[in-house]
Amino acid sequence: MRCTGQLSLEYLLLLLAVLGVFAALLPLLNQTFNASLFGLDSVNAKSFQGNLQHSVNEMDFQADGSKTILEARPLGQWSVSSFDKTLLIKVQGPEAEKTFEVFFPNKLVIESKTLSDNTSFFLSKDSGKIILEYNNS
Repeated sequence: MRCTGQLSLEYLLLLLAVLGVFAALLPLLNQTFNASLFGLDSVNAKSFQGNLQHSVNEMDFQADGSKTILEARPLGQWSVSSFDKTLLIKVQGPEAEKTFEVFFPNKLVIESKTLSDNTSFFLSKDSGKIILEYNNS
């Protein structure tokens, strides 16, 4: 008595059932991954904001001609813009947005830009004012 055909069909049905369960879980795993990526990117932006604020505060006490470079490494998309004496860093997620602020001692005017890859930020002090420039690396 050989039942190899019946046994193969049962294994095939079992495999299809397992694949069906994975297919049903895939959207949930994708949402979880996107939420985790947004969380990591927010922590990364918060760390960059802290480092930039620390550098600005140090630069305020340094002499003219002082310079420093900081690297921003977004995992997703960051929007960088300025308002009066504040640099705004917005981390954009699939369903949320988080904003971080860096305060400058003088008025800041920079072009708004969306960052999606590594970017170098250059801080320098000239005539008592702190100047911020950036470009993609």
